[in-house]
Amino acid sequence: MRLFTPAGWVIGTLHVPDGLGLLPFLNGDEAFFRMTNVSMPAQPETIPFLALQRKAVFIVVPGEDALLGLDEHERRTRHEVACMFAGGLVMGTLPLPKGVRVSDELMESEEFFAIEDCTVGIDATPDPVMEAEKLVFVHAAEIFGVAELDGE
Repeated sequence: MRLFTPAGWVIGTLHVPDGLGLLPFLNGDEAFFRMTNVSMPAQPETIPFLALQRKAVFIVVPGEDALLGLDEHERRTRHEVACMFAGGLVMGTLPLPKGVRVSDELMESEEFFAIEDCTVGIDATPDPVMEAEKLVFVHAAEIFGVAELDGE
């Protein structure tokens, strides 16, 4: 699992309780995430354990085998958005229930939410990085702007 923080990418095993989806876990009430076998920028060796503060996480890129915990039962309208945070942005599709506007969904939220079919841009000066991801979770409390790109 990859988590983007003010220090850069933190890569390792995020410990999610069995049977709990990743999104409900991210939006739980624990102040710190427990990670093991962690790689960090400018750290040559793997760190056996890291307690990472929830509010330090901007985005989460789930692993291939992660149980996501997304509610996929209701019909959703897809909105093209760009979410800006310190050090980068995520552009992609935000699926919302029919009739719910992007601003209505995010104005009061401090939780993580899913962006699908996205491009993640990281300002890794001097070499900015752009990468495509199928899905990322964005921390609403840590973004400083959201633009709706499709004009709906």
